[in-house]
Amino acid sequence: MQGKCIAILVALLALAVALAQGMAAPQPQAVSQVSVEVFFDQCREGWIRYKDYCYEYKEQQQYWYVAEQQCRRRDGHLVSIADEAENSFVAKLSYCENAWTGKYAVNVDRLHQPDNYRWTDNSVSPNGYHTHDFSSISSIHQPLISVHNLSLVNNVYHAKQRYICKAKYQDNGGGQNRTCDPGWKLVGNFCYLMPKIEVTFIEATFYCSGRGASMVSIYTKQELRALSLLDLDSRGCPVQTWVGLIKVNPCRIDFSTGEKICYKWADRLVDFHNDFPAWHPGYPDTGDKVNCVLLQDRAMKTVECHERHRFICKKQARQNS
Repeated sequence: MQGKCIAILVALLALAVALAQGMAAPQPQAVSQVSVEVFFDQCREGWIRYKDYCYEYKEQQQYWYVAEQQCRRRDGHLVSIADEAENSFVAKLSYCENAWTGKYAVNVDRLHQPDNYRWTDNSVSPNGYHTHDFSSISSIHQPLISVHNLSLVNNVYHAKQRYICKAKYQDNGGGQNRTCDPGWKLVGNFCYLMPKIEVTFIEATFYCSGRGASMVSIYTKQELRALSLLDLDSRGCPVQTWVGLIKVNPCRIDFSTGEKICYKWADRLVDFHNDFPAWHPGYPDTGDKVNCVLLQDRAMKTVECHERHRFICKKQARQNS
């Protein structure tokens, strides 16, 4: 029974690709334009441009003071947050996990008072915007501020956390030598599109194929980071999205390593999935009906293919003449 189900799924995928070449793909709901642009190739390597600033998310955990010094060596500071849009961007950039910001208390005896805090870059939030959650304060030893989800929370001196650097964008005058269609985002050598609709896995395959693209594959950390920032219109953490990882039945053995290979990327740029991105704990599910894969934050999980979720298309960028 399992073999028949997998065979049907593979046949449907093949049919989707064939039909997409000869007929129009299913039309989604109207896709509104993202109000704020994010650029992945306009700052130094590893940084992302948002509005007039460049941002770098650092996985290595550091003390607050050490993190601030590291950012200054990169001509920036720990991140400041000016408004709700930037707050949502920072949440997506950090996967809604704890990360140091540049906010700190001037007087440890006034930790519950909003006007007692400053940013290390000396910025001032317009209209006094803040999302400070003072309920986390339990002692005077929590004057340093980290971001968690969409809130700013107090932390102790000796805590180590990931952190985000922020520096002023410098236009070096250099142009990009690759381009994408309108609405697609350029990351490295590829273009990405995240439509604002929820569909089944097969419907997502139709949609991408009809636009000369594949369901997204993920090969690098930069690519994984970029996918969490494709949709800035939705508030808060990255949403779950279909990815183009296909279950192989039966699994095969990689004779060079002895490992069992049960998944491969739909774009076939590499022969098999090499455990990047990682699986969420308890996945992949080996059930007969659980054959499709979702990206949730930075890890993946298996679900039934008829569920409806957002998705991401990927195709090669065009070389500028």
